[in-house]
Amino acid sequence: MSNLEILDIAVPDILLPGIGSLFNGPFDLACLKWCSLYYKTKNNTYWDLRSNIHIFAHPTLETLIIKHAKLDDQGFNSLERPHSTPLKKLHLIDCDINDDGLSDVLEFPEALEEFVMSGPEDPDPEFSETSDNLADYIIALKSQAHSLVNLVIDSPSLSSRRPLRMRDFQCLISMRLNWDYQLFGKSSKKPRMHMVGLPPQLEVLEFTHEMGTDEEVVDLMEYLVESREVVARNWMKLVASEEEGYVPRAIKDACKRYGVELVIIGGDEEEE
Repeated sequence: MSNLEILDIAVPDILLPGIGSLFNGPFDLACLKWCSLYYKTKNNTYWDLRSNIHIFAHPTLETLIIKHAKLDDQGFNSLERPHSTPLKKLHLIDCDINDDGLSDVLEFPEALEEFVMSGPEDPDPEFSETSDNLADYIIALKSQAHSLVNLVIDSPSLSSRRPLRMRDFQCLISMRLNWDYQLFGKSSKKPRMHMVGLPPQLEVLEFTHEMGTDEEVVDLMEYLVESREVVARNWMKLVASEEEGYVPRAIKDACKRYGVELVIIGGDEEEE
């Protein structure tokens, strides 16, 4: 165990407490670099990440993948909180994660570079801890804004009530979301007073679902493309989908005029 660098756990949840105790004593896994955690539960419920919470304090771990787990708002509820960890990549796959709990465990990585959170449009079982507001998870990531390079939030059930504020994410170059309104916020009866704050070094912006379901968002996206030299001058590629809908002509024309490469999945590979 002292020389182990890769640990892929996929076992029944009866073993959850015993394996969790390994992470309480990191010298048992003194060379661990990559770890994946999944525990099979009865009725396919979410396993409790608290039993393995010390994995976030591991002193050598660089990549952590967690599948079908839940975490409440307490986060790292321990008297022995780590000072910093070398974690670079964190993937939360089909997890029921409270944004306050996530914010707490994200204080420990010294320089997280990649964050992925993915889940189905209709979770089964239904989430009990997950916020319905994508902006809550952007706030939870703020402690890693100085180092985050790649961001994927692939959770179609998440909405957004206002434009995202991401100017603090100074290193972020690639961002993938499901819907355009997750970035800009849903339209409401009140007039919009704020524009989205794109990461200043952003190069690639991707939406995995159809665009243009909200006319106001289409106008905002068109204006954002037109303003790229001011808001994100390195932004060179917009990836969109036409598998379930279409990319509005106004956005296609704006990308062509202002030098943003438009890559369409499920349609034309690239707009000329």
